[in-house]
This record gives sequence, C-alpha cells and structure tokens, in this order.
Amino acid sequence: MIVRIVRIVRMVIVICMALWISGCTTNQTAQMGKGAASYGLADNKGQIMVLKDKPQRIVSLGIAMDEILVDLVPAQRIAALTYLADDGKISNITAQAKKIPRRATADAEAIIKLQPDLVLVPDWQPVELIQILRDTGIPVYLYKAPKTVREIRDVIAEIAGVVGEAQAGAQIIAEMETKLAAIRAKVSQIPGGRQPVVVRFSTMGVTGGKDSLFDDICRHAGVQNGAALAGLPTNGQLSKEQIVKVNPDVFLIPVADRSGRNADMRQFKADLLADQALQAVTAIQQRRLVTVPDAYMYCSSQYIVNGVYAIAAAAYPQYFGQ
Repeated sequence: MIVRIVRIVRMVIVICMALWISGCTTNQTAQMGKGAASYGLADNKGQIMVLKDKPQRIVSLGIAMDEILVDLVPAQRIAALTYLADDGKISNITAQAKKIPRRATADAEAIIKLQPDLVLVPDWQPVELIQILRDTGIPVYLYKAPKTVREIRDVIAEIAGVVGEAQAGAQIIAEMETKLAAIRAKVSQIPGGRQPVVVRFSTMGVTGGKDSLFDDICRHAGVQNGAALAGLPTNGQLSKEQIVKVNPDVFLIPVADRSGRNADMRQFKADLLADQALQAVTAIQQRRLVTVPDAYMYCSSQYIVNGVYAIAAAAYPQYFGQ
C-alpha cells in the first residue's frame, strides 16, 4: 500500500511539474505573439530569444548544464558538451558523454563552427562571448548558475521549457524530490538532540561556508555545516583553531586532489589523523573521516541528491546501512 501511495504521489508531481513548465513556455510564447511553431523566452538577464522549433544542435557551456542536458534530450540533439563531462573526478555523466563526441570551450569561433541552434550559457561566462555569439544570430540562453537545491530544480524546469521537453524535466525533478523525501524520512527517525557537525576538506583546507551550495546540501542531509557555524563566508577556509572550536563529528574527504598537485589522498587522510593540532576533535578521536566523490559535492545539477545522501549516510550510518 505504501509503495502504491509513493507511486501515485510521484505521478502527481510529474504531471504538475509538466503543466507548470509547459505553462511558463506557453505564456512567454503568447507574449511574443509568435506562431504555434515558434516560441519566445526571456533569459536570466531579460534577453528575449525566439526559437522556431525544438533545438536540434544544442551546445552547453557548463558542467552542470551538461549533466542536466543529457537527461533532458536525446544525445543526437546535443552538438557539444564541455570537456569536464569526461572528467570522472567532477562529472557524473562520463558514460553518457561518450555518445556525444564534440566538446565546447568558451571560444566563440569554435562554437560558431559547431553551427548550434541553441547555446546554453551560465551567467559566470564572459559577457563578451555571449555578445559575439548573439551578433552572429545564434540563439543564446543565459541562465543563473544555481546555488541551492531549490535553484537547481528551478533551472531544470527552466531549461526543460527552453528545449521543449517539459515532461522530461518534470520527470527529473520528480525523481529528485522522491530521493530527497526518502532521505528526509530516514533522518526523521533520528532521536532529538544535536545534529552531527560535518566539515568538507579539500587538499587546500576546509571550505563550503555559509550560504554555499555545500551549506544547503547539509541542511537537506539533516546535519550542521561546521564551516557555517564558524562564520566562514561562502568563499574562504577554516583555520585549524576554528576546526577545533566547532569540533566536527565527521570529516568529509575528497577522492582525488583537484588542486593540480596530485596529492596522495591516502597520505592526506593519514596526515589529518596524525595532526597534533586536531587530536581533540571528535572526528579524529572516532576516526570518522569519510571519503565522498567531488562529483557529488560540487555539482549543481540533479545529481546533487547523491551528495545529500552521501553526507546523511556519513553522519547517520546506522540509518543508511553503512
């Protein structure tokens, strides 16, 4: 009975999201006064873009969009992804990316040669690049790079409308919501009391301060972000003194070194355990140093739910079969 109810709820979510996404696109089309075969949309900066039909040669200029796009449209409708799609240290779609041979960079001339009928650009890309592409007549859609789980959901819905795939977008969002609900259900079993404190290490130190994407992941996982507790801003690093003060219960350790120094991560973990300045920290005393892939921690696509799950499982192994 419970399984049936979950399926019904999921179906309702899919239908509602599909109607919402379609409605947004339809409203924008009506405002443009175009024919049924075309639709107009306003991007993150209010720039109006008109597409005559569903785009068939889409170029992505962001790894998060790579991950969203391969689940939204068939591979044959994607002209190019970014080179990061092939990097297993940061990409969740290395297998899917093999079906799409071309890679794009922030090089206007190279992008033009791909003859795209739509370029999806995150708002951190150079303004000059966007203008050059638009000057050639290429439809460019600028989207806000998401910084929360909610914003990720909104971007998926937004782009689903842009590429004319409301149903696929609704399905992706419904799957995200189902997984997040399952995590909440497990976390809700935990007796009242202090939520565990976690910090995320890179080889450069503890990052992921207040109002960062990592901070939002922690909220969904039912844990406290030690960096935010210490007052660390979105961009910054905790000192060892601050780490000791917040006394984390769990250290999250990356799988690989992304700094370019190719540090030995087993040695990195061993050095943390042996660090005399950290011996009073609960995570060190209980040896709770958990390895989590960077592809889960740093992505801003639907795969963020894997990061939420990984952190919840690290903090509450008794409820997640660890």
